[in-house]
Amino acid sequence: MKIISQVNQSEGTKLNGLKDGNLICHYQDFPEVFDNFQKTIKERGVTRENNICLEVENSLKSAIALLFLLEKGYSFLLLPKPQKKSSSPINSEQFIPSFCRYKLSTKNLTNNGEEINLTDPDKYLQIEENPEWINNKSQISDTQPKLYIKTSGSTGQPKMAVHSHYKLEGNVRNCVKRLGLNSKDRVAIPVPIYHMYGLGAAFLPSVSVGASIDLQKGANLLMYLQREQQFNPNVAFMTPIFCETLLKGRKSTRKYRLTIAAGDRCREETFSKYESRMGTLVKLYGSTEMGAISAASPDEGIEVRSQTVGKPMAEVQMRLQASPELGKKEEDVGELWCYHNYGFDGYVDNHGDPVHQSPENQEDGWFRTKDLGRILADDHIEVLGRSDHSVNRDGLLVFFSEVEQAIESISGIDSVVVVSKGESQRGKALTAYCVPAKGSEISVTEIKSFCFNILPKRAIPDYVNIVKSLPLMSNGKVDRQKLMG
Repeated sequence: MKIISQVNQSEGTKLNGLKDGNLICHYQDFPEVFDNFQKTIKERGVTRENNICLEVENSLKSAIALLFLLEKGYSFLLLPKPQKKSSSPINSEQFIPSFCRYKLSTKNLTNNGEEINLTDPDKYLQIEENPEWINNKSQISDTQPKLYIKTSGSTGQPKMAVHSHYKLEGNVRNCVKRLGLNSKDRVAIPVPIYHMYGLGAAFLPSVSVGASIDLQKGANLLMYLQREQQFNPNVAFMTPIFCETLLKGRKSTRKYRLTIAAGDRCREETFSKYESRMGTLVKLYGSTEMGAISAASPDEGIEVRSQTVGKPMAEVQMRLQASPELGKKEEDVGELWCYHNYGFDGYVDNHGDPVHQSPENQEDGWFRTKDLGRILADDHIEVLGRSDHSVNRDGLLVFFSEVEQAIESISGIDSVVVVSKGESQRGKALTAYCVPAKGSEISVTEIKSFCFNILPKRAIPDYVNIVKSLPLMSNGKVDRQKLMG
């Protein structure tokens, strides 16, 4: 996947580059860095026939390693870099699948605390052989380089999705075209680049056009505002939750050319406030398996962008399929299925062996997203929520998102997440976890009383809990599994 070499053939991009708050690398310097990178890993015995595990964080050194492996056609698995340093053996720090022979990671500082020269990867690149590695020759018979990405695990047991570099490049082109990214953009990326959203929609498309990029590791509001002032971005990739955090923490108006939000539900109130204070906001829809499925165009009106996730990307088809779980919900609602020429090749297990999917999840190249939605007459897609984020009560379908939106309209409530645990007289029981607004002293009794006035009986939560905050996964989504535990 030739990204850097193509960027350096373009006019006006060579002086652009990547930053992480401490270091910077211009695109014109990458060939020299890559040459030295190649020498270092060759000396350690790493070849293209070996599957590699790359531990990644939003740092320049990690980004260099990632881009090198893509540029030179290596097959590798992306994993988040462990937060705590340890001198423990490789397999006790983080489980490395046995089909990966080597683990690559990067050090931040030298022993004396001085910053490392990026052109000397021998000083900051760590290469270790995986003691659990099994020489499975079937894994190296395919000459096409692969990228392995773990699913988020938000809907169950995480798996490893397999993407060819060629198809990943198709996803990159789709995002560049739909979002209108260009070499004049200054792109802030506070979302992790080891997830498909941060990698395939944000990082690689921005690199491919030669944009200037600011990678932010473990971004919080204070850090983001400091880096924003230093870097002056005009494009940002965020989660809806971080959009809300930015709105609450920013006192003044600050316009972006474009902000892209993905990963979870974006509240209508958040969308309208963000547009008025921060500039154009679009929602992107995708998954670890399918990459970028759809996104609204920045040129479309706010009504379209707030209500839909736009039209399917190039080489993407969408269809609705009825589900018996839908009950008596509107006839135009169904489960979204996706056919994507640039989608994944399948799943593998920890040994690198294929994990076969049942026909109920994959059928003739079509992939079940497990999201409920509508496909409008003009092909725009409206995503209503996950199929497992809805339940039948009194014979009718209740969407968690609809209950959440209703409770969030109550004065004194900041945010809400609804999950289903146990049974009730109406069917599956509903539990609402409510985060009060700052300074609010609203009680469980008051919330329940409001619910009786604003929700139909079937949608009233059986239990209401007030919590200080909601647990989040590393990709910015609410950790519903933890709430259900």
